[in-house]
Amino acid sequence: MGESVRILVEEASKTAEARRYARAMAANIGLNETVAEQVSIVVTEACTNLLKHAGRGEIILHSSSEGLETTPLLDVLALDQGPGMRNLQQSLQDGYSTGSTAGHGLGAIIRLSQDSDFYTVPQKGTGILARWWTEPPKPSTPGLATLRISAVNLPKPGQEVSGDAWGAVHFADYVLVLLADGLGHGLEANIASMEAVRILRLHPDLPPAALLQRVHSALRGTTRGAAVAIARIDLAHSQVAFAGVGNISARIYSGAQPRQSLVSVNGTAGHQTERIQEFAYPWPTDGLLQLHSDGLSTGASLDAYPGLFLRDPALIAGVLYRDFARGRDDSTVVVAKAS
Repeated sequence: MGESVRILVEEASKTAEARRYARAMAANIGLNETVAEQVSIVVTEACTNLLKHAGRGEIILHSSSEGLETTPLLDVLALDQGPGMRNLQQSLQDGYSTGSTAGHGLGAIIRLSQDSDFYTVPQKGTGILARWWTEPPKPSTPGLATLRISAVNLPKPGQEVSGDAWGAVHFADYVLVLLADGLGHGLEANIASMEAVRILRLHPDLPPAALLQRVHSALRGTTRGAAVAIARIDLAHSQVAFAGVGNISARIYSGAQPRQSLVSVNGTAGHQTERIQEFAYPWPTDGLLQLHSDGLSTGASLDAYPGLFLRDPALIAGVLYRDFARGRDDSTVVVAKAS
């Protein structure tokens, strides 16, 4: 599932902390020293922008291989709820500044990252994504739509590990996505949710209901159960098969429009649950799947965010986390998007 770190940036001293974490994570996934220095510069620029324009914000560092098959990557998200930018394209140009600086910050982020994306709404805030990988993503299968998957997965404040876990398995014509929310918080909740991901890895050929039944049986041996949702997105047949137990929220969008809320049965995997069922839903050509744990409020959706569905899945997940995280629970939002 990778590693996620959140740094609350409220003063300049936090910049050095964010930079240290970013360098360490870059080294851990195998990025060379030159790229690690680029990561460090981007994190510095992002922190400077947070303090200068919004007064405070968050840096989220995430390393993973889930979203781009087996390619290790590092994502840097800078999130704030400040004044936003009235003209994003103008702000991205080198030399443009609303302050007293030379105005090279956002341009540097674009130049020094291997991929980047931006989302801003005046008076609501800004989200910035910068990404690096150890090798270019694998090309998609000719004739099939591709799917990009990203997530924000963070522990409850004060906890060292998240009680949520997610995983994705890619095949030529379909993708399996699982999100698990272990009961409670901390290590024991983490063990339960990671066990659900382990079962996904062992049996990726099973349909969602059968896979969820395996998870249910496996979690009987843990001290905590979990809410679990599993979606199989069949790109060749434009269909989603879904099975869930507990309070994982799941929704399919067609572009920006919510098309379908997906049905989970009541209960807890590993404890008591209603009869596990599998449901089928159409997958639009411009489809987007959003899963989130109850660390985000039930109102978490794209409805009030013009153009957000066009952005990178990691940035979409980051904006939803920023605005809907309850702040007293583990928080995970997973976004799978046709591209």
